[in-house]
Amino acid sequence: MISWMQNNNKFTVIVMWVAALSFILAGAVGGVGGLQSNSIGKVGEVELKKDKFQMEYSNLYNRYNQMMQGKFDDAQAKQMGLQNQVIQNMAAQAKILNLAKEFGIIVTDEETGAKLASYPAFQTDGKFDRKAYDTYIQSSQLTNETFEDNLKEQLIIEKTFNLLNTDGVENEYKAFQLAFEVADKLKYTLLTKEDVNVTVTDEKLKQFWEPRKDQFKTAKQYTLDIQWTETKDTEVTDEEVKAYYDENRFNYTDKDGKISEFKDVKEWVKDATKIAKSKKSALKRYVEFKKGELKSDETITLDINDPKLSKELWDTIETKEVNDLLKPKVIENRYASVKIVNIVNPITQEFSEIKEKMTPLYQEEAEKEALSLLAEEKLTNIDKLDLNVSSFITLDNAETQKLGINQQETANFISKLFTSDLEKGIIPIGSKVMVYKIIEQKLISLESNETNIMHENANKVKNQSFQTSLMKALEKKYPTTLY
Repeated sequence: MISWMQNNNKFTVIVMWVAALSFILAGAVGGVGGLQSNSIGKVGEVELKKDKFQMEYSNLYNRYNQMMQGKFDDAQAKQMGLQNQVIQNMAAQAKILNLAKEFGIIVTDEETGAKLASYPAFQTDGKFDRKAYDTYIQSSQLTNETFEDNLKEQLIIEKTFNLLNTDGVENEYKAFQLAFEVADKLKYTLLTKEDVNVTVTDEKLKQFWEPRKDQFKTAKQYTLDIQWTETKDTEVTDEEVKAYYDENRFNYTDKDGKISEFKDVKEWVKDATKIAKSKKSALKRYVEFKKGELKSDETITLDINDPKLSKELWDTIETKEVNDLLKPKVIENRYASVKIVNIVNPITQEFSEIKEKMTPLYQEEAEKEALSLLAEEKLTNIDKLDLNVSSFITLDNAETQKLGINQQETANFISKLFTSDLEKGIIPIGSKVMVYKIIEQKLISLESNETNIMHENANKVKNQSFQTSLMKALEKKYPTTLY
């Protein structure tokens, strides 16, 4: 990091510890088609079962739906690759289960039962309520075996990691603690785009545009005939709305993940019921539209991925040709049957057409280049220049430093400073640049409570590093095969 540390080789591990710590502090439903058998794949000796996949998919779907206040749908799930997320999570768990099997780590039925009985959702007056548990199983369309097997697997994974003790040892604690005891005094200057002067001319713009002109193409355009089917006037009874809620209630959860009461989400459910009930009408109008018995409600020309249509619909449109007719898709609260009338492919725009749009891009690039040259000049002459001098900087007091940048930028700069092995250098911070030289260094003492916190953080860093390395090793040992 600095000359003092370079002369003390046994402490070079600090750089790795601080880098890892910086990473941590920075961080500080329904069935699924296409899965026909009871197994979707295998990791080592562990099968990836379809029923577990459906349970995990439903749980993840509901969490996203909760975050989006009941407005998450299958199209968004597909766009986010929700299925793939679940499969990756299951594969990671299966690797640990394989390791646990080799180690002979087991969880008894008694341990599983005790954990099951500890869930507040399955308790009445603090005691396990079998009826509450059975009601949950029935409403979630799971089997007791699927739920309890999954719970047992989670306990095995937890027990496996608990047995793999990754707490730090004394030398690691000392190295980690030392990173917080080192204090640096800097000579520095902060450079911004105001420190450079960039002149924009047509000649420079053309030189910038020429090798990049293929990036400045017009958007692909579609002319579409759309036949709309409204759903807002569809009549639905209270019984139909309640039945829809009962069937889909796990899609309606509050901020704590609990299923919302019907009365609290009735209006959302009512809209969803209208959409579901209107599907037959939309398909009927689609057939009439296809036969020419119905005309389009509007003809529009849109750039590809225009937000007027959904991402799911655009994905389908991209695979079609002129005169193709698409079956109804839900757009907000109505159905759209779409016919492709015309497609205009992208073309490269002329310099005169793109000049105005390209100017700020060129200016940003030119300012960045000029700033880099100025920073190099400042660094070369830093010993001769009369620059700012900081107080002693530590990882602990980083946020209180007054370096002419905001708190987040300061944290970013200090993180890069303390993971560098250079006595002087240039550190970019967003659109700004910090040029620095360490002119003095000392060690400070930590309070006992701070030392305890350092040890806890060292354990967290080591545990995270261990788990990352372990998963990489298990990836090679237990390959994943998907059917």
